[in-house]
Amino acid sequence: MSTNASSSNAPDDKALWSQPRFISAAVIVGLIAVLGAVLVLSGSGDKTNTPAAAAPLPAPTSPDTPTDGEGACSLPSGDQTVPTSSPSNTRWELVGRMIAPTAPKAHGPGREAGGFRTCFARSPIGVLYATVNFWAAGTAQPPAQVYRNLAAPSKARTRAINAAEGKGPRLNGLQVAGFAFSSYDPDRASVKLAFRVQNGRLYQAEATMIWKDGDWRYEVPLDQAPPAGELKDLNGFVTWNGS
Repeated sequence: MSTNASSSNAPDDKALWSQPRFISAAVIVGLIAVLGAVLVLSGSGDKTNTPAAAAPLPAPTSPDTPTDGEGACSLPSGDQTVPTSSPSNTRWELVGRMIAPTAPKAHGPGREAGGFRTCFARSPIGVLYATVNFWAAGTAQPPAQVYRNLAAPSKARTRAINAAEGKGPRLNGLQVAGFAFSSYDPDRASVKLAFRVQNGRLYQAEATMIWKDGDWRYEVPLDQAPPAGELKDLNGFVTWNGS
């Protein structure tokens, strides 16, 4: 399915992170479980909670502009300007239970195998598309397989895979509502996505993506507790969704 882009009983005042059910899930599985746990709590929690700002990433160590043809499918790197408005002419397709952007010849995914969409352009829009498709994979595939196929090798990735073995897809009932870049360079980017869940409430989660082996890959956090939480509104985000 594809379509054009379009713009868009709290128990107490404890932070979302302090809720016992949230903490237990976050410790077990990592980022996919973090947002999964947030969605479990989408009928509770303080509506006024907002997540803390992401810590700055290390300084860039790569050239400012990558050469073309460096992706796993030789997609051109394209414009290196971080978008401040919704990418034009976005096509959306259903991946699992989430709508994800697609532009196979420009931004990616340029390849799909085993239910995983890979091969994204080494550009801000390429990494934005890769990030959304990473989350979408979590609605269709078991988290251990998501980590195996879409995360960069690391000790944290190994721990996340081991913790997630035997668990089914954790994400359900969410759609992208907007995005914000915390940072970008051709080797590393930090992208926040706002999600709207079935009851209309908004949540955000941040993913760090690194350029590894010719594609954007998710970097599993060392503490497996990345910034995530509930939003009051889309202030600070570029409104972007498939409808």
